[in-house]
Amino acid sequence: MIDVDDVLTNFNRAFLEIANRLFSTPIDVEITVWEFHKCVPGLDLEKEMKVWEEIENTEDFYEKLPLYASQEDIQILKDVVNKKLAEVYLITARFPVKGKSVEEQTKNWVKKHIGLDLPVIVTSSKGKKCQKLGISIALDDAPHHIKDLIDHGIPTVVMDWPYNRYLNGLPRVRSLKEFLEKYLFSG
Repeated sequence: MIDVDDVLTNFNRAFLEIANRLFSTPIDVEITVWEFHKCVPGLDLEKEMKVWEEIENTEDFYEKLPLYASQEDIQILKDVVNKKLAEVYLITARFPVKGKSVEEQTKNWVKKHIGLDLPVIVTSSKGKKCQKLGISIALDDAPHHIKDLIDHGIPTVVMDWPYNRYLNGLPRVRSLKEFLEKYLFSG
């Protein structure tokens, strides 16, 4: 299982760009905690909520997200899928926005940026869904999803971001390539 936002897409960057457009907050900020208003100068909780509203009201927002994964990451993912080295599911906990369904927007983004038709599942219960699907390993960045996956017995690798560095004792990678090479075809 591969998470989408801040593994494949750069959701954090998109959020910061909207906050900048609305409130002139800085874009190049290290996100050190899960709540943006706690680490983005000039962004309080009320302003953060306005950014979330802007996202919700943006037509097909998820189709417009910038790529986070590198071209090398993408090529290795394509190799894994095309050579049938592993069955890959993209599981995301995205919330609805204006326009197409979250699943359709995500599939369109994947086709455009990765060139594959991968299964996309939208759920906030990633651990339960992975358990049901028999997922053998997961890659995620969100601390609450990582905890949920582990609580459901899913071996989980952490996509390294400053906001999840307090999670100790878990395998950690800095790229999709590193995850795929270390955990999917290390032989």
